Amino acid sequence: MIDAITQKWIRNAADQAAAENGCRFDEQRAAHVCEFFPRFLRLYEGEHAGEPFNLMPWQVDLLSRLFGWVRSSEFFKRDVRRFRKASIWLPKKSGKSPLAAGVGLYLLLADGEQGQKVFSAARDGKQATVVHQHARKMVESSPELSRKCKVNASTGRITHIATSSFYDLLSGDNHQGQEGLNGSVIIDETHVVDSRLASVVEHMGASRAEPVQFEVSTAGNNPMSYGRRQYEYGRGVNNGDFTDEGFFYVAYEAPQDATDEQLGDPAVWQVANPSWGHTINGEEFRDAFNRAKRSLTDWTTFKMYRLNVWANSANPFIKAADWEKCREEFTETDLLGQSCIMGLDLARKQDITAAVLLFGPDDEGVYRVVPRFWLPENRAKELEAEVPFLQWQRAGHVRLTSGDVTDYAVVLADILELAERFTIKSVVFDPLFAEELTQGLANEGIERVEFGQKLINFARPTAEFESLIIAGNLRHNGNPLLTWQVGNVMVKEAGGLMRPIRPLRGDHRTVDGVVAAIMALSMTNAAPEENTEPQLIVWTHSGW
Repeated sequence: MIDAITQKWIRNAADQAAAENGCRFDEQRAAHVCEFFPRFLRLYEGEHAGEPFNLMPWQVDLLSRLFGWVRSSEFFKRDVRRFRKASIWLPKKSGKSPLAAGVGLYLLLADGEQGQKVFSAARDGKQATVVHQHARKMVESSPELSRKCKVNASTGRITHIATSSFYDLLSGDNHQGQEGLNGSVIIDETHVVDSRLASVVEHMGASRAEPVQFEVSTAGNNPMSYGRRQYEYGRGVNNGDFTDEGFFYVAYEAPQDATDEQLGDPAVWQVANPSWGHTINGEEFRDAFNRAKRSLTDWTTFKMYRLNVWANSANPFIKAADWEKCREEFTETDLLGQSCIMGLDLARKQDITAAVLLFGPDDEGVYRVVPRFWLPENRAKELEAEVPFLQWQRAGHVRLTSGDVTDYAVVLADILELAERFTIKSVVFDPLFAEELTQGLANEGIERVEFGQKLINFARPTAEFESLIIAGNLRHNGNPLLTWQVGNVMVKEAGGLMRPIRPLRGDHRTVDGVVAAIMALSMTNAAPEENTEPQLIVWTHSGW
């Protein structure tokens, strides 16, 4: 039974699942951190220099949620904080550096732990100093804190004498020899942090009861960076795609798929900037917006830093809201014996192999998809930090085959088992990789249809795939791996035609299930007969 106070603080699917699993909200803990900031901390720069750190409403909400949620720990025999990692995404001028410094000082001084160790971290020493300078000045500006703490002028270390705790600097350019660190960490500008520093801080708080890895950043321009992985993982956690009740994620941003026209709406500016009217001047923002329109480079930078819109990555092909609209509660048992077409996207070596059964259309023009996935076990373990394949495997959403490459004999056996449960009218496949496997299906009486991976072959079914989803007529039952891949899809366009592609060559984000579904859709309408007359093909974003 979820109590009324906890119910009030449930904001997303992750909170709901955590509450159902026994986590609860402690209002006293939330109040404690929110009282610490104005009582002990003083701002040191800008218009409010020297004034108490009075929290803005969004900061009260964020800190309350981060520090107020607790869970019962059998190991520590008491309640401990639910969240151990926090990924916060804020545009510039929102006050993220003072907030991060305040969190670091709260952990150092008010969290009640003897021998506490807190670190300000960033890609390099200069960036790490930004947050740490705020923390030092806050201590020096506070009569109470300056009496209780000692600040080393040369190293920057802040020591809380009473608890033998310290707050120090750590950066990506001095990470060597730091693997044994133990404590909490404040990471600034996560979007530029590299994997070396990320690996150092990954398990810093493993032996402590209530460590916090607090990451704060604007959006960036590297779709393969550590920060982008954290950003996408956090979105997945909040949406319920990944189960991780210890991961806290908040992003104040304009819609990532918004058009340039939509990004000119002042209402969107305010949604993306929670400090609007406090640290953000509306007149200055409009002036910056107008200046940014003078060049593509300036506009991209403005979107990234002032609206938290990621650069150097195409807008998603399918909107998450449209895909969620297509979700329907059905099982494979509901479809037993029905006819379908299978799209098969076979992996070359270590990638995912996907087979998607496409059922329909029914009398209302609705299709339903049932996906199956296979992946080498070693590859799943290699990507464990980026994609929860092992968790998905335990839930039955993907089958892992032993070794480094996919066992096609297992794939063939599984597909033949599907053929016993459903009437597979044909299997659509890429002959470059699936010739031998599909021959085994043909021997069992399943028709084979070759699908060359050419733009012209993908054009119509790709547009139809998009149109069906927008209309809510391509139903799925919430398979998280397929949902993840739908969010990864980009499109390559040429001459008014398009085909699905993965984000970048070598990227861990894959789209095989979407490709397989589109291949299956290619069989839903008869292709036009070939002729030698030139044809005019017109495509718009909403369809043919």
